Amino acid sequence: MSVPTTVSAVRPAGPPGQESTAGPAARPGQAATSGRPDAAGPALARHIVVIGGGIAGLAAAHRLTGAGLRVTLLESTGRIGGKLRSGELAGTPVDLGAEALRVPRPEAVDLARAVGLGDRLRVPAATDAALWTRGALRPIPSCRGRDVLGRARTVDTYEVSLRAAVPQLFEAARHDGALLTGVRAVRRRTAEQQRRLAEERQTAERRRIAEERRIAEQRRLADRPGTAGQPGLPGRPRSGPLIPRPRPGFIRPGTGPGAGTGTGTGPEAGTGAGCTGPASPDGLAGELGTGFSSTPGTGLPGGSAAGLPGEPGGGFPGEPRGAHTIPDLSRGGPDYLGLDGGAGTLASAVADAVRAAGGEILRNTPALALTRGPYGWEVRTAARTLLCDGLVLATPAWTAATLLAAEAPLAAAELSEVAYASMALVTMAFRRSHLEGLTAFDGRCGFLVPPGDGHTIKASTFLTRKWDWLSERAKDLFLLRTSIGRYGQEEILYLDDADLVSAALRDLGEATGLTARPVATDVTRWIGGLPHYAVGHPARVTRVRNGLSALPGLRLCGAAYDGVGVADCVASGQRAADEIIAAEAA
Repeated sequence: MSVPTTVSAVRPAGPPGQESTAGPAARPGQAATSGRPDAAGPALARHIVVIGGGIAGLAAAHRLTGAGLRVTLLESTGRIGGKLRSGELAGTPVDLGAEALRVPRPEAVDLARAVGLGDRLRVPAATDAALWTRGALRPIPSCRGRDVLGRARTVDTYEVSLRAAVPQLFEAARHDGALLTGVRAVRRRTAEQQRRLAEERQTAERRRIAEERRIAEQRRLADRPGTAGQPGLPGRPRSGPLIPRPRPGFIRPGTGPGAGTGTGTGPEAGTGAGCTGPASPDGLAGELGTGFSSTPGTGLPGGSAAGLPGEPGGGFPGEPRGAHTIPDLSRGGPDYLGLDGGAGTLASAVADAVRAAGGEILRNTPALALTRGPYGWEVRTAARTLLCDGLVLATPAWTAATLLAAEAPLAAAELSEVAYASMALVTMAFRRSHLEGLTAFDGRCGFLVPPGDGHTIKASTFLTRKWDWLSERAKDLFLLRTSIGRYGQEEILYLDDADLVSAALRDLGEATGLTARPVATDVTRWIGGLPHYAVGHPARVTRVRNGLSALPGLRLCGAAYDGVGVADCVASGQRAADEIIAAEAA
C-alpha cells in the first residue's frame, strides 16, 4: 500500500509518543485518515485550519468550506468577528466596531449578499461632513474626487465648490497668516486635481469608445449569414446574445483598492488605506468605527455621507423617502453601505454559513505552536493537536510572528516589526429633544478633528443621522460616537471610562454646543487594534510572503498586510483561501 502524502486528523495534546485516547493518528501504511483516495477506504476531505476568527479568517473559512474542504477555525477569545462587534445602547442595537462596508472594493458587500444579508444593505442617509478646526465646524468641499453625496466630481463641480468655498476661507484668513498659507496650498492642490480629473475623464471616454467599437465589430462578425455559433466556438448553438453586454459600472476617479472615503471614527472606519502611519497622516483608519477615514496624502476624510445620486439623503430618483430598497450598485452610488442591525451582524452570519457547510469553529482555543511535519502541519492547542493539510494565519502580526518563530524565523522577525495603534470609541445616546436648536447636527454625518488643535477626540459620527435604520429603531434617541487616541499618544486610553466620557462631552460641547448629559454611554477600547503602516510596508509584506513560500500549505491574511478596512480584510482572507484551494487541486 502506498504511503499517504498528507494526514488529516485530530489528536489530544500530550507528551511525545503518547497515544491519542481517540485512536492513533495515521501512520505510513494507514490511509484512512489521508486526504486522498486510497484502496483501503473512502478519502476524507482535505483538512485546513484557520487561526483567527476575525472577518478575514471567517471569509477564508467561508471560501474554503464552499470549495468542499474540511475546515477548523480557531479563535483565541470567546467572541468572533474581530473589529466587527455588535452591541446595545439604551436598548438599541449599535456597532461598537466597524459600521460600514466599502463599495468600490466589493468583497465585503458581496460576502454580505452571499450569506443572506443582501436585503439588509442600507445606503447612508447623512449629507455632509465637517472639519472642526480654528474654533468652528468648517465644511469639507471635496474628498478624493467625490462630493459629499458620494458622487464623482467633475471639473465643473470642482470649480463651483472652489468659487463657493475658497473666497470665504480667504476672507477668514485675511488676518491669519498660517491659515492663508494653508488655503493657498489647498487651492494649488485643487487645481492639480482638476487637471488630473480632466485627463481621467478623457481617458475613460476614449476607452469607452474603443470598447463600443470592439463589441460592435464582434457582433457584426457574429451576425454574418451562415454563422452557426459564436466566433471561436465552432458548433455552439445560437441561443442568446453572442457577445454579452458589459454590466454597467461606475468610475470613481481617484479611488482604488486603497482609497479612503467614508465617515467614521473607529479603528477601521473607512478603508484599507485608512491605516495610521507616516504613509498616511494620522489615519483614522479603515471601516471600524464611525466612518471617517484619513486618506493617504490628504489627511482628509472621505465623503460618502449620503444616499445614491438623485435625491438628497439617499434613495433612487422617484423613490419615497425612507423606503428600503436593496441598492443597485451598478447604477452608481455612495462609497459605503451599512447593514440594518449593524455591520457587526456580518460576522455572525458568515460564521453560521461556515457551520452550515460543515466547518467547525472553536472559541477560546488559542493556537500555541505550529510544526511542519512530513504529512502536513501540526497545530498545538491547550487541549489537543490538530493535524492538517493547510494553514491560514488570520491573526495580528505579533501573533503570527510568535507562531512562525520556529519554522520561519526571518519572516517572524519582519512581522514583529509591524507596529499597532490603539484607540477608544465612546458611544453615547441623548434625548433628541436635547438637540433641538443645535444646527451643528443638521444634515451632517459627523466631523473630523485634525491633529495639533489640542483636542482630545479625533472624530465624531452622528450615527442617527448617518443610518436611517438606527433613527427608525430609536425614535426618541440620538446616538453618536467619538474616537479618542492617536498613534503614539495612547496614554489617554488608560483613563477610566468616566474620564473618557467627560473628555468626549467636553469636546462635543465646544464643537457643537451640546450641553446635555447622555442617557447611556459605552466605552470600547481597541488596544493594538490597528496596524500602523510605516513607509516600506508593502516591501516588508513581500519579503514575508517570499520567505514563507518554502512552507507549502501556509498563507497569511488580515489587516496587517494589504489594508485595514473590512473589505480589504475580506479580500485578504478570500485570496488566502483561493491560493490554498489552488494548491490542493494541483
